[in-house]
Parts: sequence; C-alpha cells; structure tokens
Amino acid sequence: MDKRIFYKKQQKFGQKLKQLHHWNALLFTFLAFTGLILVSSEFRQWLPQVRIWVRDSHIWIGFISLLPILFYGPKLVKHLKTLRKRRNNRVNLYVVLFVLVALIASGLMLTFQRSLNPALSSFALITHDIMTWFGVPYLLYHSITRSRWFKAIEKRRAEEKQNKRMVIEEGNPVMNRRTFLRRGTGTGIALVFTPFIYQWAKPYLGIQSSSSSTSTLPLTEAFSPMPTPLPKSKPPIGGGRSGDFRYYTVTRMPDISDENFSFTIDGLVDRSKQWDWKDFVNLSREVQVSNFYCVTGWSVYDVTWEGIKLRDLLEKAGVQKKATHVKFYSQDGVYTDSLTLDQAMDADVMVAMLIDGELIPNRNGGPVRLIVPKMYAYKSVKWLNRIELIDEEHIGYWEQRGYSKDAWVNL
Repeated sequence: MDKRIFYKKQQKFGQKLKQLHHWNALLFTFLAFTGLILVSSEFRQWLPQVRIWVRDSHIWIGFISLLPILFYGPKLVKHLKTLRKRRNNRVNLYVVLFVLVALIASGLMLTFQRSLNPALSSFALITHDIMTWFGVPYLLYHSITRSRWFKAIEKRRAEEKQNKRMVIEEGNPVMNRRTFLRRGTGTGIALVFTPFIYQWAKPYLGIQSSSSSTSTLPLTEAFSPMPTPLPKSKPPIGGGRSGDFRYYTVTRMPDISDENFSFTIDGLVDRSKQWDWKDFVNLSREVQVSNFYCVTGWSVYDVTWEGIKLRDLLEKAGVQKKATHVKFYSQDGVYTDSLTLDQAMDADVMVAMLIDGELIPNRNGGPVRLIVPKMYAYKSVKWLNRIELIDEEHIGYWEQRGYSKDAWVNL
C-alpha cells in the first residue's frame, strides 16, 4: 500500500478512486478486526470492559466508513463507464458495493436496534452475520489481490516467466503463476474462515453444539430428584421454541449439583428463606410461554418456561415496606443485576427451572435462572442462587460497563 496516497492531493480521476479505495480498505480492516473481537467469548469473559470500548469504537468507525461510500457515490457512473469492457471488474465492483452497503445498513440497524421491533433486529443480525462470514473473506481477498505489494509479486513472476520464455502448449495443464497466486490466496483465506463459519452455521444446519459446560456431569446426572414437568411443559404448550440461543458468559460456568445447590431470599424481608435442591424442586411451579430477547439483536420466540413466579417467592418471604429494589446474584460469584420492586412483581417475571419440558442446561443458566420477558436478557440472571431485597438502586454487571439501565424491549 502506498502511504503517500493518503495525503497527496490527487487531480486525476483514477488517483481519486485509488485514494477512496485505500481509505475504505483501512476502515474496513479495522471494522473486521474489532468485529471478530466482539464475537470472541474469551474477550467477553476475561476483558469485559475492553469489549465495551471495542464495541463503541466499532460503532464509531462504522459511521466514519460511510464517508468513502458517500464520496464515491457521484463517481460511480463514471467509474462504471471505465469498466464497460471489463465484465469481471464490473461484477467484482457490484459484489464489493453490495457487501459494504449490506454491512453498513445492518450495522446501523443493530446500533439503533432498541428502537426497532425485535424481528427487524433479528433480520439485521442475520444479515450482518452472513455479510461478515462470507462477505469479509471476499473483501479481504479483494484487498490483498489489488494491493501494491501483491501486484509487484505478480509482475515479478511475470517477468521471470518471460525471461524463461516458457511455452505452454494448448491443453497443457500447467496453471499460470498469476492464477496460482490468486487461487492460493483465496484458498488460504477460506481455510482460515471455514472453522468460524461452521461454528456460526451449526444452529441453522441443525447441528447440535457440544456442551461447553465445565461441570463434571450433565445436569440430568448432577441433580436428584429431577423436577417432573407439568402437563403444559411437555409437550410444550407453546409448541416448542422457535430460534436458537447464543450462549454468552462473563465467567467460567459454575459447577452446580444437588449437593452444593442452595437458593436464598434475604435482605429486607420478614422471613429469610433458604432451600436446598430437594426442597426447591418441591415448590409449586407454573408454566408460561414468552419470547427471549438479547440486546445484541437475536431473539428466541415461544419459549415454554416452567418455574416459580418471582412475586410468589417474594410474598412467601414477606417484603418489608422500606424495600424498593430486588437484587439478583449468580452462583458464578460475579454477575448481579436488579429490578425495581414494581418490575419484580410483574406477572411474567419467573424463577425458571425448565425450558420446553427439560431442565435448563448449564450453558443457558441452569438449573435455575431468572426470566424477565419484557426486558433484554442481561436482566435475566443465569445460575440464580440468591435474591436480596434492598432499599437503594443497584447497578448491575453490564450496566456498570456501559449498558443502559433501561432494559425494556420495544415490542
């Protein structure tokens, strides 16, 4: 890449296009790098604050990346005229523009997705995913094969070939070196991205992911007795969930079994309560069907949950008058969040144990998790093991790191 292209005042049309191309390549490289960080579970777990900074910089650079596209717009017609006899170059230009516009448009929708209907957010996320896992490798190939150093290699190889005066007869299967370089580059990029594409595509292909739980036993073997699903849970009255969960965690998943399980309600209550697994399983449960919304844009619809209404648990404990908020603790020892007392008393807020008639899996927050259907999922605390009534606002894990306190979904 010629660095002078960024500050040299260009006069010719071709040089202006080259300048825009270089700026766009730089911005796109930054977006691709930060985007890969954002989908990394390791960054979410070990460097959560850094992830927030990366997310914000990804969004701002995304806005800035609009500028080269806007500057290029008036030059598009003239550029296409210069390519009228070069069909492959025109097709390549259409593909690159389509990928860039789709990435930018879906990125803008995801940035402001809290103002959109969840269905639109899900569509934007799927579009962004497709453009990332298939469009980014193509644009990477496009950038590499049109870079100055790559063309210099091609030129040098061509000169060597000419000096050797190699004759390729018709039907000779020998591949010319320019084609070999380009195909080799494309193959290398494909090999790097294929494992990531496979992981992303597995839910859509119906392939079950192996459990990433750190527990030594699956929950069905780690807990006894197992809760017996109510008739409405199995088969699920909602018909079974539509969509797939994406599993995130900010810590190592806790090892939970019937031996170390406990569930506590304390704080500003008349009667502190604590249950072991056997007693908790015997609590009266209800069934509800609700949707599950993640703030990153994906949703799962018509999930059949079975558990105890939060307001019923609070009534058992007797909430004192000075209590204003309910604080929730995860058994991972790190994650917390809260609701106001009025929010906690909403009829569909549930301490859930079963999903579609099965014990909630560990990676999805089981055996017990909070479900707050009308709010984004960072309020629905995984591995819930303690509820505390308090008289002041508590700022939750992700809210401390930049998430909005207002978690209502725009339904």
